[in-house]
Amino acid sequence: MIPQKLREVILSKKCFVFIGSGLSSGSYHSWLDLVNAICERCGITRRVTRDSPTDELLYAAQDAKVSNKDAYYRFLGEHFGRSVDKIPVLYDLVLSLPFACYLTFNYDPLLALKARLSNSQCVFPVKAYPSLDRRQMVPRSIHYLHGFIDVGTTPVEGTIVLARDEFAEAYSDNSNLMNLIVPTLENDPVLFIGCGLREPSMPKIFAICKEHQRKRQQIMAESGTPPSNPPARYILLPRPAVTNEVDVSDVDQSQIEIDRQQAYYSSLEIEPVWYENRGNDYSSLRNALDQMAGLPAVAPDHGWQGGVYAR
Repeated sequence: MIPQKLREVILSKKCFVFIGSGLSSGSYHSWLDLVNAICERCGITRRVTRDSPTDELLYAAQDAKVSNKDAYYRFLGEHFGRSVDKIPVLYDLVLSLPFACYLTFNYDPLLALKARLSNSQCVFPVKAYPSLDRRQMVPRSIHYLHGFIDVGTTPVEGTIVLARDEFAEAYSDNSNLMNLIVPTLENDPVLFIGCGLREPSMPKIFAICKEHQRKRQQIMAESGTPPSNPPARYILLPRPAVTNEVDVSDVDQSQIEIDRQQAYYSSLEIEPVWYENRGNDYSSLRNALDQMAGLPAVAPDHGWQGGVYAR
């Protein structure tokens, strides 16, 4: 079940949603498959696996880029800029919910396309790295944090965050991205959907937020002002699947993995909200999103009609 407090945050129209590659799953490569495909296209033998640390994915993409920069960007354009035949229904549902702003780590155009095609009341044009500015985060705006590859386009250097040097520049101190994402996490309630937050830059970002909060608490204590807590942060996660390890019950295996993930997200001051994972079609995530807004099912009359959110 989706907690009532999360449902209330979303329906307040003040919640910012961060969208990860989970919503585009099946339409484009996963992060791992993308890096391996780029390495192949750029003519290098390096590959990454599911067991590779996330740093390795950044370094592999960097090696590919250094080996053949033209092929690197051409492949990204061919893969993410190809014509779109079908947009996953998850985008319909996320856009039907009254989120204040939409932020995505994806490069693909699915969010922007569905927002333009539907009665979403979203603001255009979309904002994309490197031209990010928190002052442009008006209600129902869309922000591509790692770059935007529209249909029929090929990215150029400095517009995508994938390789190691690109991550280093994008997440450097006082960069446009950092000056947008840190204040957002500090000042606005947020929900992460389809995200893992395992990129090496994530602990740095949340450590900065935690240190800023510590300093604010110290100043408030010294002035006699009652302490305040940061806005709520949630992440929607599939309940871990059972791995059938010997001598460990299914329930215990699931709980061990939940505890492990809970510890990681708690260190980022994010509250996990679990939904049942019944397969790869993301129907369970659809049901979870339905629950968040108290909607019985996806239907044409859900969403924004005449500037009013209809349920």
